[in-house]
Amino acid sequence: MKFSGEELHCLHTPGHTPGSISIYLDRVGKRILFGQDIHGPFNKAFDSDIEAWKKSMQSLLALDADILCEGHFGIFQPKNKVRDYIERYLEEYG
Repeated sequence: MKFSGEELHCLHTPGHTPGSISIYLDRVGKRILFGQDIHGPFNKAFDSDIEAWKKSMQSLLALDADILCEGHFGIFQPKNKVRDYIERYLEEYG
């Protein structure tokens, strides 16, 4: 999807729910990741799948984002803080 010459990339990142998505874009040499429920929670009522979530988080780490806009806990930057945030939850739920 393109807006004003910029392209949004939508990724299917199941885990929290089967239909979870994450979005990223590259702007001025920075990769910006929008990830809503990286932290979970996981609940049978949501049809959560922890193994699918782990794979999704590995996909997000592979993006090597410079900035993470996490829907509940704020903005994380630079790159090492983005990685630390995601890895913290991988360790917690690992």
